Amino acid sequence: MALSSYGAEQLSTTDHLARSIELAAEAGGHGNRPYGAVIVAASGDILAEGRNEVAATGDVTAHAELMAIQQLTAGQLAGATVYASGEPCPMCAAACVWAGVARIVFAASASACAAVLSEGPRIELSCADVAGAYVEVEGPARESDAVEAMRASILTPTEQT
Repeated sequence: MALSSYGAEQLSTTDHLARSIELAAEAGGHGNRPYGAVIVAASGDILAEGRNEVAATGDVTAHAELMAIQQLTAGQLAGATVYASGEPCPMCAAACVWAGVARIVFAASASACAAVLSEGPRIELSCADVAGAYVEVEGPARESDAVEAMRASILTPTEQT
């Protein structure tokens, strides 16, 4: 996914989480589950963005974090931070470990996401359980913003009124 002018300046954790939430809304608007991710180098440069594309591609591994990770090399990922709209699932958390990511920051917890998205598997293993021994894990942060965006992106226009 091409980076927008969003990547032109040094931004804060709040800004990166806000962008991941925007990407999640875009994913939901395209009929996918509403998840987004942004990868930022230790220098603060935005390296990649991803949004969930499972429904669009038919690839069950096309989660937002993996869509962003796949755009980069191991060298680019080393020491980077992944900002995610929702708590990364065990598959994505493990991919962050294997990729050499230093930090994961997520907006909404898995339980908050599950309260909005009722269908789908529920694996009771947190991001910190999977990656915490290798990667700094922070979250939830901005949970209400992420959940509201998630809820809005899955409602039809008549349900939003």
